[in-house]
Amino acid sequence: MRLALAFLLALHGAIHLLGAAKGLGLADVAQLRQPIGPRAGALWLAAGLLLLAGAALVALGARAWWAPALAGVVLSQALVVATWADAKWGTVANLVALVPLLVVLLDFRAGSLRSTYRRDVRAALASGPRAAPVVTERDLAPLPPLVQRYLRRAGVVGRPRVRSVHAEFAMDIRGGPDEPWMHARADQVELFAPNARLFFMRASRRGVPVDVLHRYVGDRATMEARVAGIVPVTQLGGRAMTRSETVTLLNDLCVFAPAALVDAPVTWTPVEDDRVRATFTNAGETVSAVLAFDASGDLVDFRSDDRLRADGVTMRTATWTTPLRDYREFGGARLASRGEARWTEGGRTWTYGRLVLERVAYNVAPSGATP
Repeated sequence: MRLALAFLLALHGAIHLLGAAKGLGLADVAQLRQPIGPRAGALWLAAGLLLLAGAALVALGARAWWAPALAGVVLSQALVVATWADAKWGTVANLVALVPLLVVLLDFRAGSLRSTYRRDVRAALASGPRAAPVVTERDLAPLPPLVQRYLRRAGVVGRPRVRSVHAEFAMDIRGGPDEPWMHARADQVELFAPNARLFFMRASRRGVPVDVLHRYVGDRATMEARVAGIVPVTQLGGRAMTRSETVTLLNDLCVFAPAALVDAPVTWTPVEDDRVRATFTNAGETVSAVLAFDASGDLVDFRSDDRLRADGVTMRTATWTTPLRDYREFGGARLASRGEARWTEGGRTWTYGRLVLERVAYNVAPSGATP
């Protein structure tokens, strides 16, 4: 759908260049019978360039694509009205382009999930980065050998403790084992001691956007999803949601912010030579997970029976695993760049999420974590 929009804007912009060519005396365009003077020709040129710029930004996945595209559509429609007999069909292209533009503009209203996420992030990070003493080998001593080795490989020794983390990633998600995949982009901010998790995702199904906001602040977690950013389709809360988000918070500690584990309220219990159990308490909820490591010491899986699966209306117990791979450096730490999220229930295991980590920043200021 993104490429289709880019093609529409590019084609629409190229057609406007024909009006510019006629108005500026560069070519005789037989299809445009109404006169176009040099001043109008310059406006046709401006509209064409704005639409082409919007097309290029859409194709590149830039967030600011809407600015030149909106200006181009507005100017285009004014020119279409002025030369209605020749250009009236341009209204159709403008109306089609206006639909995704309206979806973007609705994001700016105070009640949108993206706006709510931005406000929550600013409030959570209002005090800016807190003092973060450097992690030392002495800090690792109380941890099990498997966890110590993982943290050393992550490069946390000699670097500041993690008080907050901002992560951005691309995702493919689906609601069931037989449902089609949806592509999504996600932005996440977490704070530690006190703990908070804020997560915003925009997915797309058949070109229709779906916004999702997870909010875990204090002792309450909620999740809300809206189609086109307007129509509510899912609203979850209560103790089950808080318990599930507590498991997710523990997972994020281990995967995105391993340096924060040195201070986290986690109790460790050895399980096997390559596994250790982590028991974590937050907001009155105590959850646990088994972490599995490979021969080199990298975390390769996280398994918990305490996270509940939401089907949009209810939540039920299932085994949750997040296999990890392809480690590389992010923000000075060595992290898994790819992972999956899987459910196992009724003897069947299926993947509902595939994640590609793109950027990570630690101990961020409010201005550094605004999507």
